[in-house]
Amino acid sequence: MAEQENFLSDLTGSFSSPCAENPTVAVMEAAYQHQGIPARYINCDVGKEQLEQAVAGAKAMGWRGFNCSIPNKQAIIEYIDELGTSAKVIGAVNCVIIRDGKLTGENTDGKGFVEALSEQIDVKGKTLALLGAGGQPGPLPWNRP
Repeated sequence: MAEQENFLSDLTGSFSSPCAENPTVAVMEAAYQHQGIPARYINCDVGKEQLEQAVAGAKAMGWRGFNCSIPNKQAIIEYIDELGTSAKVIGAVNCVIIRDGKLTGENTDGKGFVEALSEQIDVKGKTLALLGAGGQPGPLPWNRP
């Protein structure tokens, strides 16, 4: 077994409330391990009232980025420096990247849905009806193939 030379992990996570049942931590930790990426993903129970402090804490601790979920997808916009195109159009952020202390908000909800659906059917040029989307239908029209 090779000796580990660096015990400092890159930190990433999720700011949502409630967060105890969010399975993203298991998926991300497994992906990091599989790819040999020295990173950790932490679910943080953060409501709108604590969001400003959570963002400041993530920056202060050198986090690489974080996901936002309910109730923070719109509230986070106030605390970030720049919005990607989909986040601007949709008005919600689910992914924040931190580079050189600058926070950039993106929305990957629609892209992820369309990519997953495209693995099963060719959606190009088709009209789709989406039932039971909860709060997620907003990003979908902006991510058509």
